[in-house]
Amino acid sequence: MTRTKSIKIRLTSDEHRRLKALAGARGISALLRRCALGPDRRQVQNERLRVVAELARAGNLLNQIARHFERRMPSDQIQIVSQLIAVERQLSRFKTL
Repeated sequence: MTRTKSIKIRLTSDEHRRLKALAGARGISALLRRCALGPDRRQVQNERLRVVAELARAGNLLNQIARHFERRMPSDQIQIVSQLIAVERQLSRFKTL
């Protein structure tokens, strides 16, 4: 999509500084578009794809751990289970996305 329209606004130096700080590397235009129009669908889709890819990597890792787990002694299995619980806690944060 090509953006061809522009809007000019007047700001004080302080307002401009604050907007630049809020916008960060993306720039003031992107900040104002996001605030006024909501998130860009492409950005939302890219974020979802990133989360899905991360979950796929976690699933692959869990499969590797499960295969490794089957070949271990019971004393080693306790340590592996505790590590899996830590992984589960990390993955639970994705439920809120």
